[in-house]
Amino acid sequence: MRKLLSSIAFGAVAICMTSSAAMATSTCPTGQYSAYTGGGFSCATNNLTFSLFGFNPTASGGAAVPTAASVGVTPIDQLRNEGFTFNPGFNVSAGQSQDVALSFLVTAAPGTLIDDLSIGFNGSVTGNGTTVFSEKYCTGGFNTNCTIFTVSNPGSLDQHINITPTTQLWITKDFGATSNTGSASVSQVTNQYSNTSAVPEPASLSLMGLGLLGLGLIGRRRKA
Repeated sequence: MRKLLSSIAFGAVAICMTSSAAMATSTCPTGQYSAYTGGGFSCATNNLTFSLFGFNPTASGGAAVPTAASVGVTPIDQLRNEGFTFNPGFNVSAGQSQDVALSFLVTAAPGTLIDDLSIGFNGSVTGNGTTVFSEKYCTGGFNTNCTIFTVSNPGSLDQHINITPTTQLWITKDFGATSNTGSASVSQVTNQYSNTSAVPEPASLSLMGLGLLGLGLIGRRRKA
């Protein structure tokens, strides 16, 4: 009986520990944003799933229209601080502009909530021109329950934004460079999302309780 209780107790605790410690391997590819924009594509990091990718470019004044294949993307797979680094490589000269809007849905893993986001931006201007960055984050769809963060000529930006914890965020990030004289460029845009601590699932709690009960019974029998 004691061996049976030991097996149940330690087995339940081991299963629970394994369940809580398990982390998904990133399925988000490193390469070009075009790898993300195919119909129905989604990918995951540790606690977040990204889906509904979109790409909306504009250009004027002879500048080449940006393409999804011209925007590099690297997934950031740090537990509780996940997201992407984008490298658009915008370099425009006098009379030119380039702009693009990237969009996607961020979904938290079961038992977790997205509770903040961090934005990084690298841009530069010589002469008379501008760089611009905006982040629209919504909780009910790409155009529902939205907040917009906008900044012009930020140079190097590292912005942390607290949000009301939510299970999903619809993101549209718009960034561009315009030059009247001289030049303007955008080299990097970074987004990271943080999660609250995972809440143990009911099944895991039951297994843990069973394990603790078994350990308690073993202790009582030893005392007796």
